[in-house]
Amino acid sequence: MSRTSRPLGPVLAPRRGHTRDHDPGAGPPARHVRPPRPRPPALAATAAIALGCTAGGAVLVAQISGSARVFPGEMVLALVLAAATLTFGFWLLRRIRPVRAPDPVVCAVAALWGLTAATGAGVIANSALHGVWATVLGVGPATAWGAALTAPLNEEALKLAGVVLVAIAFPRALRGPADGYILGAIVGLGFEVTENLIYALGAIVQSGATAGALSVVQSAVLRVGLTGLGSHWAMTAVAGTAIGLLVPLRHRPAPRRAAAAAALVLLAMALHWLLDAPLFGNTVPAVLAKVLVIFTATMLVYLTARRDHRRRVRAALAAQGAAAGVPPSAALALATRGGRRRERRRSAPGDLDLVRERQRQMLDDAEDSAAHRDPA
Repeated sequence: MSRTSRPLGPVLAPRRGHTRDHDPGAGPPARHVRPPRPRPPALAATAAIALGCTAGGAVLVAQISGSARVFPGEMVLALVLAAATLTFGFWLLRRIRPVRAPDPVVCAVAALWGLTAATGAGVIANSALHGVWATVLGVGPATAWGAALTAPLNEEALKLAGVVLVAIAFPRALRGPADGYILGAIVGLGFEVTENLIYALGAIVQSGATAGALSVVQSAVLRVGLTGLGSHWAMTAVAGTAIGLLVPLRHRPAPRRAAAAAALVLLAMALHWLLDAPLFGNTVPAVLAKVLVIFTATMLVYLTARRDHRRRVRAALAAQGAAAGVPPSAALALATRGGRRRERRRSAPGDLDLVRERQRQMLDDAEDSAAHRDPA
């Protein structure tokens, strides 16, 4: 054995069936291991996601197809800007997940829900609720306050439903508040990208279609550059953290934990209301002040969830190392991306794949343990 894999060898023994490497002394490998079948709740959630995304996509196609036919060049430009926003946001939000990045397939499903299902349903729900406010409050107040009274209820509920469905469809994808934060942020990112596209096409008509490309770019600058830090990704990240507080528990949550989850959902709605409310006018300083409040609140939630997740994972890794007689520094090195890279650099070239798989196994076990460690 090379000196490079010495510290982690006792802890990172590969599980049977999880690696292609085979010990000749352990007997012949099993011919076939049937993968576990998905449970009915996961199948139902997967079907609901597929149905919701299909239906939402159909609504959106009907919503923007007319503008796309009339302004094809501007539509292409809007799509390019939307794709750039989605790509960068998707990379960044996965990157900030503590310890390691989440599964890209799960994140893609979460983004797809935000891109299609939540936005498509939101178009219908917002229109219906706006009509209610116009009847109850009158046209003037409904015009001024309609967005603030409608979006926090409809849109946050629709986006949060996606986080819940993803958690059910992929049970190991959401194991704590940090996972809920990231998946919620990605759902919100998808919603934000589609909404930006709709607003960009609407800006062309509002400007009289005299400079369509300029209208699209200006809309993108305002919605990404000015309000992007405090938009849908931030609000749904806060609400998703609430789901992360509740999902890992196999029993009824303690009152304090349930109250914290409810408070986070209400906070997400309140932040959405703040952004849409016609308070302090629509001047740039006023909008920036609102965005700063939303971003600060969101980052406080993130830093709390990140610290808690790292603490739990480190404790779980230390326990694994102690059980195997491994120095704490070697086990705790796996809690950071840099630490794992250093361990891989120290390994022999032929052992790199095995070390990488062993690290993944240890982190899987540690994060499973961390999800149920020290519940509040």
